[in-house]
Amino acid sequence: MKSRLWFTILFLNCIANLLAQEKVQQDSLKDKNFVDKLIDIVTYDSKSFSMTTYPLGGYSEQFGFMIGAMPVFTFAKSESNNNDKYKRPTTLIPSILVSSKGLFSTKASLIFYGKEHLNLQIDGIYQYVPFNYYGVNELTPADTVSFFNRQFASFGEATYEMNDIYFLGFRYDIQYNKLEDFDQIINENNIIGLNGGFNFGIGPTFKIDNRNDVNYPSKGQLLSVALSFYPKFLGNDYHFSHFFIEYSKFFKIRSDKNILGFFAAFHAQEGDVPFYYLNKLGGSKRMRNIVHPLRFIDKNYYMTQLEYRRHLFWRLGMVLYGGVGNVYGSKGTSAFENVKYCVGSGFRFQLVDGVKVNFRFDYAIGNYDQQGFWITRREAF
Repeated sequence: MKSRLWFTILFLNCIANLLAQEKVQQDSLKDKNFVDKLIDIVTYDSKSFSMTTYPLGGYSEQFGFMIGAMPVFTFAKSESNNNDKYKRPTTLIPSILVSSKGLFSTKASLIFYGKEHLNLQIDGIYQYVPFNYYGVNELTPADTVSFFNRQFASFGEATYEMNDIYFLGFRYDIQYNKLEDFDQIINENNIIGLNGGFNFGIGPTFKIDNRNDVNYPSKGQLLSVALSFYPKFLGNDYHFSHFFIEYSKFFKIRSDKNILGFFAAFHAQEGDVPFYYLNKLGGSKRMRNIVHPLRFIDKNYYMTQLEYRRHLFWRLGMVLYGGVGNVYGSKGTSAFENVKYCVGSGFRFQLVDGVKVNFRFDYAIGNYDQQGFWITRREAF
């Protein structure tokens, strides 16, 4: 408890110091500083794209000490896709990460806005990840089981741009999960997914998106509705469906330097859902105080969060946020039973000059003795 308090005080003190220095730094950063010059050294520019490579590192209870690398590719717009009203640059962010607790992870995240109104969002993953199993929606698990998941996955969506703001298409999710190296036997006989397996989900998606910038919006809203099916004829080892609706809204407060963002989501699953596919409360984008992805899992999920974003100076910014959410459905649990909450703050560092793709450092605390620290890329929503 004392370490959490001191970490929170230190984090807030850093933000206060940044705010106090904002005006001084704005005046002193008119010319390129040392960091800008260093970034220029690790940046490659051509007519079609630019690439900047950044180091990765950090620590978490789940993974231990981590180190890796992350190149950021930003592609030039074609004339056919040049819409000044909505900033929708194509970006590709691969990464590689290893840790002291056995993590090995390679990922690639592509957001593509192409010709002929075709848009793609695709993630590819190969990782060997340490996990803990706590049971399904257990507030105080009697015991935990450690294991590794060897995962091959690709998921995303392809949409057709019907006009500037309406998008219709399909989502897909392909995964192979192999669970191994259990430190003890799980005694629950009715748990689904212990043997891992293959799953291929596909279904329709519809979006309304009038955000002025897909990476860092200062106004506009995004509504996403999707339904995915995992049927037997696609070779699925587990057969289920997944429906979700998500909504985000952004407001400027006086200027683009001050932004208020609101996010809400509801997810529901039906069928034989393996435990590692159940809706997860937590992670780097939602309830950011919950680090272990399997700590709170169930078939139904909802959450809402509010975030204040402030650009400080140069490439730096900060955020304050809070969220409320829950998972429920198993063992007769209800939506408003044992609700979880979190509050937190964070720093932002703009990775690419002229494109607001941020490196983010977030710290959050909440009830049920949960706290999380994240170093990752792109905004939470």
